Amino acid sequence: MVIIGGGINGAGIARDAAMRGLNVLLIDKGDLGAATTSASTRLIHGGLRYLEHFEFGLVRESLREREILLKIAPHLVKPLAMTIPIYRQSKRGWPTIQAGMILYDLLSWRKSLPRYRMLSRSETLECWPGLNPQGLVGSAVYYDAQVEFPERLVGENVRSACEFGAEVLTHTRVTSLTGSGVQFAGQFVEASVIINAAGPWVDLVLERAPVKSPKLIGGTKGSHIIVPVFPGAPSNAIYLEARSDGRPIFIIPWNKLFLIGTTYVRFEGNPDEVRCEDWEIDYLLSEANLALPDAQLTRDSILDTYSGVRPLPNQSSTRRHYIREHPQLPNLLSIVGGKLTTYRSLSEECVDLIFRKLGKEPPPCRTATEVLTADEHR
Repeated sequence: MVIIGGGINGAGIARDAAMRGLNVLLIDKGDLGAATTSASTRLIHGGLRYLEHFEFGLVRESLREREILLKIAPHLVKPLAMTIPIYRQSKRGWPTIQAGMILYDLLSWRKSLPRYRMLSRSETLECWPGLNPQGLVGSAVYYDAQVEFPERLVGENVRSACEFGAEVLTHTRVTSLTGSGVQFAGQFVEASVIINAAGPWVDLVLERAPVKSPKLIGGTKGSHIIVPVFPGAPSNAIYLEARSDGRPIFIIPWNKLFLIGTTYVRFEGNPDEVRCEDWEIDYLLSEANLALPDAQLTRDSILDTYSGVRPLPNQSSTRRHYIREHPQLPNLLSIVGGKLTTYRSLSEECVDLIFRKLGKEPPPCRTATEVLTADEHR
């Protein structure tokens, strides 16, 4: 099989497929994990806000996968305390937040992380004195997880795949796909199955195949800014409801710095050209300064910015993924959507489908129990 795309989904599929005995070639036009994966908020989370859209199955899957990743990659995926300040003017008041906390705990009842806590106004300000006190009612504290460097998670999945015989080509652009294989760099490789795991580039890859497909990706751009530690900086992550539009924003300790993000805007351009725009910087600075007035962050505070395109299904707001089959090219599968948190279960689903397409019974998947080994232990 040939996998096009070396982000977290392509890497996870490569590892699972190689561990189950398939011959795997993974191809990426750039560096592994250098696009959408590295442009994420770097959280391994259950998707608390998905509860509002009644996506209980997705939240349950995400919480299960969070627990698995805490066990198979504890050197990369670590618990992260999250605080949600609750204000009188918030769209989601104390009862709504508490109900969400209860449900979040129920959907992850076997979790290893601590349960949520509801704190009063005085308790909140005692723990986080930098928070804006005006209109503050209290807060909720719960736990998700953080992967500071998702690029390493990609790399360790790929290294594991290579230990089971997979081959990898980076900085290699696929030029055409056929019913018998893949053309790239003047070479042709035969493949029984081709996986289009190119993330926001999925539709561009399909343009090189003899298929007629509707637009699969309806991407949204998300941008982040990186700033140094600032006055009033919290000791853990803050999950805000933006004052201007009610969207979620995170202020997260990261690599002895802070990540602030993310924006959320439809993106129809070339993902290679995605950039953090001036209005996004102004938006994130404004919301951070409203939440933590002592910060007084300015453009001069910014050390870096980054942006990426979420490969969401077209004409859908769900974060659920699906695997698209192409009747005109039966050996081609396209991965649409997906989250950093659920890459492993997506990979398991995809490899099970590959075996069925090959007319074989899928061998058991072992990626939920086989630990990813840290670089220094190899």
